[in-house]
Amino acid sequence: MVGARSEDTTLWANPDGTMSVESFAGPVRFREGGRWADVDVSLVKDPDGSVRSKAHPRGLKLAGRTPAAGGDLVTLGSGEQAVSLGWKGALPEPVLDGAKATYVNVAPATDLVVEATRTGFEQYLVVKDPSAAESAASFTLPVRAKGIKAAKQADRSVALTDAKTGNAVGKLPTPFMWDASHDKAGREGARRAPVGMDVVQRGAEFDLKLSADKGFLTDADTKFPVTIDPAVYFGTNFDTMVRNGVTDDLSGDIGLEVGRAWQKTEARSFINFPRNGSVTGQDVLNAELNLYSVWSDSCEPRSWEIWDTGTVDAATRWGTQPAWRSKVISSTQTYGHTDCGVRWLSEDITPLVKQWSGTNRSVDTIGLRATDETDYKSFKIFASADAPANPPSILVTYEAPADPVKDHVVYWNDVLQETYRQVGGAPGPLARAGAMMHGAIYDAANSARCAEGAVKCLGAQYLVKATAANGALPDVNSAIDHAAFEVLKSAYPAYNFDDELVAARSTIPAAVTAEQRAAGTDVGQQAAAAMIAARQNDGSAPAAAYTGSETPGYWRPTGTGNGATPEWGKVKPFGMTARSQFRPTGPVPGTTTMDGLLKTQAYADQVTEVKSLGGADSTARTADQTKAALFWANDLDTTYKPPGQLFELTQILSRQQGLTVVANAKLFALTAFAMADAGVTAWDAKYQTEIDLWRPESAIRLDGDGNPNTVGDPNWQPLSQDKNGKHFSPPFPAYISGHATFGGAWAKVMQNWFGTDQMTFTATTEDPNALGVTRTFTSFSAAAQENAIGRVWLGVHYKWDGTDGVSSGSQAAAYTTANRLQPNTAADWVTYEDLSNLGGCDAQGKRLVAEHRWTAYKCTQIAPPEPGHRLSVK
Repeated sequence: MVGARSEDTTLWANPDGTMSVESFAGPVRFREGGRWADVDVSLVKDPDGSVRSKAHPRGLKLAGRTPAAGGDLVTLGSGEQAVSLGWKGALPEPVLDGAKATYVNVAPATDLVVEATRTGFEQYLVVKDPSAAESAASFTLPVRAKGIKAAKQADRSVALTDAKTGNAVGKLPTPFMWDASHDKAGREGARRAPVGMDVVQRGAEFDLKLSADKGFLTDADTKFPVTIDPAVYFGTNFDTMVRNGVTDDLSGDIGLEVGRAWQKTEARSFINFPRNGSVTGQDVLNAELNLYSVWSDSCEPRSWEIWDTGTVDAATRWGTQPAWRSKVISSTQTYGHTDCGVRWLSEDITPLVKQWSGTNRSVDTIGLRATDETDYKSFKIFASADAPANPPSILVTYEAPADPVKDHVVYWNDVLQETYRQVGGAPGPLARAGAMMHGAIYDAANSARCAEGAVKCLGAQYLVKATAANGALPDVNSAIDHAAFEVLKSAYPAYNFDDELVAARSTIPAAVTAEQRAAGTDVGQQAAAAMIAARQNDGSAPAAAYTGSETPGYWRPTGTGNGATPEWGKVKPFGMTARSQFRPTGPVPGTTTMDGLLKTQAYADQVTEVKSLGGADSTARTADQTKAALFWANDLDTTYKPPGQLFELTQILSRQQGLTVVANAKLFALTAFAMADAGVTAWDAKYQTEIDLWRPESAIRLDGDGNPNTVGDPNWQPLSQDKNGKHFSPPFPAYISGHATFGGAWAKVMQNWFGTDQMTFTATTEDPNALGVTRTFTSFSAAAQENAIGRVWLGVHYKWDGTDGVSSGSQAAAYTTANRLQPNTAADWVTYEDLSNLGGCDAQGKRLVAEHRWTAYKCTQIAPPEPGHRLSVK
């Protein structure tokens, strides 16, 4: 289907009626004279002596022989966006070899090489012997950049932006130099060093001043020739790799490294694949990731992994990796070494693309990592999107439904999580905003489905069942978009969500009419207005400062400020009937006063336990307990906080189980309500009861509890730490744990939704002290329990804070799931729809029950022996 092609996608119809689309990480064709031309970066000479790529997306041209005055060496782009890189001095006629042009001896014992890539070029000097080291140590390249601005970045790379719009159009990655030595596995370029690069503006032009490492050039261990490599890339495709301990931008490499190279630290790679709209909402039958293996340190099968991750950009480094959401597959395919050769490999990623098809992201990202990142034999390199040939691709085969549905619920949950990162603060207000947004989304989606007939409703309304003024059938996506947008505007008036709305609306299928969009907008806005009105004067307004008490046992500040949101326990719940409905009875049954609590052996045992296991220098805590404690922390601003982490886990499970957009509308609403009420329940216990319990660091360091069975330590510090390694406790009372209460609520919602506690999933985190760490659980309750006990290992809670927190959160969630957004009911069977066969009827019925829209279904053959079946529900 030529009309559906793009620079990086190919779409075709198969004889069996299915469709296939191959999406590439870089351009494979470009428009030339009104037709598509395949990329071919091989270099050829023109009659005038100049050199060009046969078919380059950016019209790459190179100089032929030039006089002593020099001139343009390379020109990339044309018209209002063009870059010309010059050379000061004469150039000989280049020697061409495929995509490479070599200008021999442009300086004493120094060759100039230009190699075409599919998005730009690499230009490097090859210093052939030590005699040329001094002259090659620094050189200047004049640049003319029409319509383009250049700006040096902190990592020594240069960003190229459109002079009018400011949009990114290209880059000059961080330059490097390397010698001719080989590592133990036989790979070239083992010894590398950075190259300094400065940008000196000259009006509309600028100079690139490059400074090689003289120490590297004169080192006796340096093996010549030495290559000095600056590069230029145009376009917005993106892949990159990160290496532990390396802070440079490595996105310009034409190889994607995975694992640990000999005598180097471990590397991981990421590939952004622009979403092809034809896949979104489709029934994906098969999907495969295709990678071109250009190197492996051995031919022994060594395991490496493919993951679904967050998106990456030029700022991505080892310490700022995106979330590793879920592992897709482990592979042992190994090629690229001398004995097993370079070649393509393919891996089945159908489950992942099925999950992607239910979301509306504009970019999907694959992460690649070695299973054992300490084993250098696992090291591999795959061709990147910038390589001259063989860029990564994903081939998808699917059946296209007549009206594909795109999951805007997950999109707005991503927007919500990003807002959490920007807003920060205590978790209660964050959870409230999530409940407001997802509650409005549910009412909007439910209203849109109810417009098709009462039997099509998702279930009971939360606040409103809206109808569109224009009488059209509301578009569900438009309803979701405007419900979320209006609530977020209200909850966070200092933030602008216009761009997010535009991005969401741009993914709505073209087949949706203007009237349907308008109707969806109408019901979405009504749902948002109902939610905003319902939360007016709900007790969430900022309260007076809470400074605690100097009386032993009672909470006091620990260096992180006054008590946060002290009145949050009085906030109007979303699912519960009263704020104290599931208030715990207290740490020790029958003990209701602080003085009485401090005298108990139970209190002494709890203090002793956290002192032993939660200290920064604990020797009793295991390495895995330390990892778990930091994994669940997410206390710091700029992370998505505990509610965001649990929303992310909900996304992971949604993708894993293939939930639809309407299922997510209800699941995320129930999750959000339960977490919001968990926040109210926890803060009610923290501030509105007699047991306003001090943090472990106060109990241990002050030792003023009067209990003879506790022993103080004035130098004790909790494991909990910020990005700078400073130890801290969150600024609110210990009993009960907010983390544990949120976790218990989340686990109960998942149990009730999926009908089981037993489900295996891999969780992720954003805590800066646990980046890239994942933990796999076989049940929801196991995750909640580890989250709770992890607060003891972190040194910020007592064990009963977690135990009672999980219990109260679970009770609050159980009440919410039993009494809010209930399935539709009918006294007798009602017809839902007629389907063409029993299999289709049974699948639809199971889905309606699994999505908690109806509680039972049956399929009845309409007119035997014809295969049609009637789906009835009640």
